[in-house]
Amino acid sequence: MKKSLIALAALAASSAFAQSSVTIWGIADAGVAVQKQNGVSKTYLSSSGLSSSQLGFRGTEDIGGGLKASFWLEAGMTIDNPSAVSFGRRQTVDLAGNFGAIRLGRDYTPTFWSHTVFDPFGTLGSGAGSNITLPAFGGNATTAARTSNGVSYLYNVAANGGSHGLGSKGLYAQVTHAFAETVSTAPAKVNQYQGARVGYAAGALNVAVATGNTVTSATTKDKATNLGASYDLGVANLMAFTSSTKMSTGVTYKATEIGAKIPMGSGYIPVSYAMGKNNTTAAKGNQFAIGYVHNLSPRTALYTAYSKISNKDGGAYGFLGGNGGFSSGLTAAGNGTGFDLGLRHSF
Repeated sequence: MKKSLIALAALAASSAFAQSSVTIWGIADAGVAVQKQNGVSKTYLSSSGLSSSQLGFRGTEDIGGGLKASFWLEAGMTIDNPSAVSFGRRQTVDLAGNFGAIRLGRDYTPTFWSHTVFDPFGTLGSGAGSNITLPAFGGNATTAARTSNGVSYLYNVAANGGSHGLGSKGLYAQVTHAFAETVSTAPAKVNQYQGARVGYAAGALNVAVATGNTVTSATTKDKATNLGASYDLGVANLMAFTSSTKMSTGVTYKATEIGAKIPMGSGYIPVSYAMGKNNTTAAKGNQFAIGYVHNLSPRTALYTAYSKISNKDGGAYGFLGGNGGFSSGLTAAGNGTGFDLGLRHSF
């Protein structure tokens, strides 16, 4: 009897695995960062200088009729401080088919994706273009990169894939509504987010436009719009990005970034120049960044980066950090420089 039950359980398990798959993956990234701003410097062990350190679980099941159900659970990690681990990154469930995909849960906002897709440094490390293009986290840290309580529709995106469009051919899109989850008598649906991103990819070209807003009070919203594009010439993948963020305070930030990824040996050179300004006070700043990524293997890379931030007329641009904003914490004022040297391993 016991043998029969064991055989039956094994058969059921094999049948389940035949119809679905679960992947466990992770990235461990750590390096030494030396940053200086406004006359104050700090040297520290950083995490996520090239890629966000993370541990994730994802799975997809073919449920028939052209439909696939998926889940994605992703935790951010900081190698320098192992206690700082939480599933605060992507947490979603999907139902995908020929119609596209419906996604529920916490994910990147449509207005964030182009900040990282069209940045040679991917919004990470001292050279991140987001130091200039995402001032004060877009005015609202709750929805600047990701939003919780979201319902999204994705078009032309792989089942359980990212919503950024990399790997897509032709038109792709993401539309997201995130609930504030406030009671009906609340004066405002604070942190409610609505946004959309539409892109087109063909051969060497990728271009996308996005817009979105976040409710910040009973009468105000943060509104963000951006446009980004890249074109791979072979000798270099050229990138350009422009954004406008109108905050609830009435302040409008505008930013532009140009850059490239230049193949070099077994790696590449990322280089960028970003400019930002406050249209209300004329405060402005810019950043030049250059680096090198050397692939030791398909999963392991050494990297380095150098950047210089210049603030003028009261500009307050600084090193935002990545993977949850882990940075030096230096005051964003005056001029600054940053240097990274690190190692990234994925599994």
